[in-house]
Amino acid sequence: MSDEKEESKEEGKESKKKKSKLILIIIPVAVIILGGGGFFAYKTFLSPSGGGEEQAAAESGGHGKKAEKKHSKKKEEGGHGEGGDESSDEGPAFFDLAPFVVNLQDNIGTRYLKLTVKLELDDPEVESELKGQLPKVRDALIILLSSKNYSEIGTVEGKYRLRDEIVKRINRLLRETSVRGAYFTDFVIQ
Repeated sequence: MSDEKEESKEEGKESKKKKSKLILIIIPVAVIILGGGGFFAYKTFLSPSGGGEEQAAAESGGHGKKAEKKHSKKKEEGGHGEGGDESSDEGPAFFDLAPFVVNLQDNIGTRYLKLTVKLELDDPEVESELKGQLPKVRDALIILLSSKNYSEIGTVEGKYRLRDEIVKRINRLLRETSVRGAYFTDFVIQ
């Protein structure tokens, strides 16, 4: 009987050793897998530079400072009437506005709108005027956005109307009608 007890104790020790070895292997493997998955998710979804060069090229329409200099040279040379429509060989100029976070006017409860807007400019030279008027532009857009409620901007048609209103408000602040369009790059209602 004592032999049976000793054998069962030895088997228990061996099974505990096997379990502890298995745990020592599983834990580091799980940490490595989770760490790799977390790194992948960060780079893919959360990284502020996600996309790098491709994103920068897409945002600038594939053109950099060379295209802006070329555009300025054509204007100096009298480019509007000579070579046809010069916008056909160059991409449009864009201006990024910092994100807006405002409260919406809803009776149901507190709702927030986070909105990032990219403006399409008629001329790249308008960017300097727009930068000079930036506090007025942001103020006008904050007033506009915070006056809206969910039912007005929750539909596709409402978003189109909001884009048109943004363009009108900004063009009122500039000397010439210089903003062609507004594009939402981030639109979240919570």
